[in-house]
Amino acid sequence: RRHTFSSAKESYIMASQTDERRALLAASIQDTDLKTNGHYNKVEYGATGLPSAVPEKKTHTFNIYMVSVGFLLLFTAYNSLQNYITSLLPGNLGNESLSVLYSSVCVCVFFAPSIAAKLGERLTMVLGAACYVVYMISLIEIIPWVVLTLSVVIGFGAAILWIALGSFLIKCSAPSEYGKNSGIFWGIFQFSNVFGNLIAFFVFEHVGNSPWLFVVFAVIGGVGTAVLVLLRPVAAAAADGPASAVSAHVNLRHDIVGVINVMFSNQMLPLIYIIFFSGVELAFWTGEFTQMLSDDIIGLVLVMAGVGEVLGGLILGRLSDRIGHSAVMIMGASLYGGGMVIASFIKYDSNMAPLLGDAPLIAYIAALFFGFGDSVFNTQCMAIIGRMFHGVHCIRAFTVFNLFQNLGSAGGFFYAIPLPMHGPSGTLGQIWVQTFLLVVGTLLFVFADRKYVHARPADTIVAST
Repeated sequence: RRHTFSSAKESYIMASQTDERRALLAASIQDTDLKTNGHYNKVEYGATGLPSAVPEKKTHTFNIYMVSVGFLLLFTAYNSLQNYITSLLPGNLGNESLSVLYSSVCVCVFFAPSIAAKLGERLTMVLGAACYVVYMISLIEIIPWVVLTLSVVIGFGAAILWIALGSFLIKCSAPSEYGKNSGIFWGIFQFSNVFGNLIAFFVFEHVGNSPWLFVVFAVIGGVGTAVLVLLRPVAAAAADGPASAVSAHVNLRHDIVGVINVMFSNQMLPLIYIIFFSGVELAFWTGEFTQMLSDDIIGLVLVMAGVGEVLGGLILGRLSDRIGHSAVMIMGASLYGGGMVIASFIKYDSNMAPLLGDAPLIAYIAALFFGFGDSVFNTQCMAIIGRMFHGVHCIRAFTVFNLFQNLGSAGGFFYAIPLPMHGPSGTLGQIWVQTFLLVVGTLLFVFADRKYVHARPADTIVAST
């Protein structure tokens, strides 16, 4: 967290010419909590005994970009691999594996806060990333029971990875920077969809669905895990600040009760609908939409989804700090709705002219809209949670976020089996389900933003526990 200091005290210290006066004045404010942006932060001191804010600011900036690059590499491998799983694995193994994965996350999120508290965010993220790599290795030689078993392992890894990430980003951000920093992370991270799908497109052209496709992804994921090892320690803020998301408590029962209390708080209940939808929509355009396309063109089409994710994160994330979360959420919902309309046309005419490669041009536009929408749903939910929940409530709120987002993804991959959109027997059932969730979720998000973020200063908002 950025530390700022009382301008009067700082000027007085810098004006003091003798070592004696500098030492006395520094001692007079040492170990004092100075209020910054509505939160109290411990002052740190350099070798001279004077406050040292610049090094921590540099550490925070370094960590924001480094964690973004680590996730970029890890998910260049995993996201692109997930886009192919439902098409390349035999039978319904792809949908079954992803359903087990996201169901596993829903169970493991309850244990994640205790693990993050014991290990710290940095080590927790490294462990979680390693679980992704192990899962990718299992796909080199397909053995169904092994794939399904390691689907549980990656579910555990995903739970601890994303919960630790949410806390880590908040620790490295001032309240006024939540939208900007979550947007920076999401924009860089989502280059993974651009790079990964381009790699998949060109590699697939030469190796098809041979094991070498999964070997390439596993290696890239391993490099991303190594990058996370380089993250620098971040000092915990005072207990009532939002950056102190991981506290010293490690009691599992206490954690679970705390998560349930946050889940049913007035602030979180309106957000659950859009969080759940963000999981359903991800399952739709990575699992169902791709099955409406030729295998050899999936990667190229989803490059446009990656472009949408990047632009949405970098542009709309910053914009939300200026025009508000509600306005950006409505923009994202409108774009995603446009993508669903286009997907409905493709369902009935997959060769609609004009074509680009083996896919209609409008498929690329739909993917771009899906990417924009997905980036908005995630960055705005992360930003508003950072503003609404402070202290230990913050990590519990991110636990609820991960729980319902992954419930949505698990449900999305599961109900796609009996209610497919692709194929001659496919229907628009998934479109109507998503439309209902999107409209309700967006309206409730706007309600929560207006009532709990704009109605009072951010520093007074806590969970109703």
